Amino acid sequence: MKLWTATLGDGAKTAALIHGFTADSGIWFEFAPWLAGQGYTVTLVDLRGHGQSPRAESYGYWEIANDLVDTLPTGLDLIIGHSLGGRLLGHVVDRLRPAKAIYLDPAWTIPEGETATILIHEDGSPITADELAVLMPTRSPAQHRQIVQFTERFDLTMFHKADGGLADFDPPQTPVVPSLLVLADPSAYVPTDLQERLRDGGYVVRVVPGGLHDLQLDNLTATEQALADWL
Repeated sequence: MKLWTATLGDGAKTAALIHGFTADSGIWFEFAPWLAGQGYTVTLVDLRGHGQSPRAESYGYWEIANDLVDTLPTGLDLIIGHSLGGRLLGHVVDRLRPAKAIYLDPAWTIPEGETATILIHEDGSPITADELAVLMPTRSPAQHRQIVQFTERFDLTMFHKADGGLADFDPPQTPVVPSLLVLADPSAYVPTDLQERLRDGGYVVRVVPGGLHDLQLDNLTATEQALADWL
């Protein structure tokens, strides 16, 4: 499936951003302009069932991954994936072959009993920005508006059409391309023993002090600093 994309910036270097589950490309609304300012033409992509990409009869995990190969060009200078986007990137990096890959707290090890949640009311209506301001007081009004938009655009049928619970993803010991792993503090998805194994194998592993899972929303400046020398 060809996915919806948009571009930002006109730099000589090329990058793509892959969002996580239930979000869409809007989650990069603060990060993407910064990346474009570092000399990149940035491609934003919405996964199937998310944002402005098509809805589907099937949401198999490998179908979602293959969409990225169908949509993004090979040989980009950089691809960044967050959460589910980081997991997907781990599966397709050998086919997309970017010059560099950055994984933002990728969903590689799924905590036991974890289930995805989405912010909707019992009647199916989306939560409002004002309600989010109470639930997430540290986030800005602009971020609250983006989260409401994610919720309104997400295909809720994905919950019962998607594959069952994901098995843990075991990334290759040696990265396919130069790879930076930027993690929350602590990361629920990349445990310490896996971090050490990946570091020994050649990944660069960095933890954002006090960082939360949505690093590009909650820890933007620290995340930019963690990435800066990789750009």
